Amino acid sequence: MAVEFTRWFLAIFFTAVAAFYTCRIVLAARHRGVSPVFTGKPGTAHYWTHLMFRVFRVTIWLVCVIRAAVPAADGLIGPIYPLWTAPVVLAGNALLAASFALALHVHFYMGRDWHSGTRTDHIGPLITTGPFAVSRNPMMLAVQGAQIGLFLALPSIFTLVCLGIGLWAVHVQVRVEELALAVRHGDVYAVYRSQTPRWLFR
Repeated sequence: MAVEFTRWFLAIFFTAVAAFYTCRIVLAARHRGVSPVFTGKPGTAHYWTHLMFRVFRVTIWLVCVIRAAVPAADGLIGPIYPLWTAPVVLAGNALLAASFALALHVHFYMGRDWHSGTRTDHIGPLITTGPFAVSRNPMMLAVQGAQIGLFLALPSIFTLVCLGIGLWAVHVQVRVEELALAVRHGDVYAVYRSQTPRWLFR
């Protein structure tokens, strides 16, 4: 029962996430006159991490939608059946929902200052309050939570690969952003960095 519920939950969840980000990007681009998404220069670590995120987002969404329509497709993603139990998959659903709730909170807290990627020409404020007073990277914290949640909700070789590559990409992107913030904000960022953990704990 839990597995079948999760089949539809994942399809609806990732469709809703895709719709949210599409609307968020389109509306932000209209208001600012420029896209809030910056993928970095081709060939850089910034560029490749953004490319991987986009490819995996689309692939994950497709897999979840296809599974809802064609349950027999489960065998194609290398299911890890011992983990397909109600406590595991429902915990994954809960973690996905909690992670998206955190992402939404960070999005709306940042308001017009939200953007994806690191723009070298963006001179925005250094946000150190709200969720940023607890973690220097609350959005990336939400992304990692969602990556773990997906693996638990759909234990398989496919989601395990997504988890491994996703966690690696997050940490690469965070290092890129931290270097840019250090250059842009200097001593102010150095003080913030010394007082606030990268994730949750030092």
